Amino acid sequence: MLMIQKLPPQTLSLFAALTAGAALWGCGHPVQETAAHKIADALPSVLGPAARYDVQVDGDPFALARGRARGVHIQGQDVQLSPRITLDTLNADADDVSFDTKTRRLSHVGATRFTATMDQGHLTSYLAQSKPLLPGLVVTLRPSDVEARVPVTFLGLHTVAALAGTFVPNAADPSRLDFVTRGAQVGGVPLPTGLVNLAADEINPVVSLAGLKAPLTITRADVDNGRLTLQGSADLNGLVHE
Repeated sequence: MLMIQKLPPQTLSLFAALTAGAALWGCGHPVQETAAHKIADALPSVLGPAARYDVQVDGDPFALARGRARGVHIQGQDVQLSPRITLDTLNADADDVSFDTKTRRLSHVGATRFTATMDQGHLTSYLAQSKPLLPGLVVTLRPSDVEARVPVTFLGLHTVAALAGTFVPNAADPSRLDFVTRGAQVGGVPLPTGLVNLAADEINPVVSLAGLKAPLTITRADVDNGRLTLQGSADLNGLVHE
């Protein structure tokens, strides 16, 4: 297994990157090294620009020359999935990657798993852009849970409700991350359940990964020491026929 560190200003496609690595077999460069370089070059257009990408390619050189990689491991730092969403880190593992060496097209990507982290600063920036109608919204990642302060109208007064809870993937749309509250208070007075639910509806989804070029499905979300960690799967086969 070989690791290549690459700063990614280029924007090649993933299938062209992989096949170019195989095509250079016999030119004095190890196939794994070449493939890793080319995949790193492709990642800005596949996942998004980043401060840095590291790539590991796992596979027999002869298999790579025939268009087969056993696995590809990607590590990204400050990955911008969209103009609104920036992740501190993104680790992805793709199994059984294959490509056509003649047409230079990706033909298959097996199961792909990812783990991503987002800190308080990136979450606050995302909410400011995605919730412009809630200028007073503040979501704080605490040591083991989440606090959301949501502008509400209670007994005719405009005030702020403090909700304590956590993040969970949305069961109907796993590209969404919702805030689930354990209760809320205004000035120390518990809010009725209906008003609590109304406040939660105002801020959900807290994070949406819908509409990305490489769709991501969230299966788990954890908050630990002020950092949000997401786990799930990625579908890269939508890139096969590009």
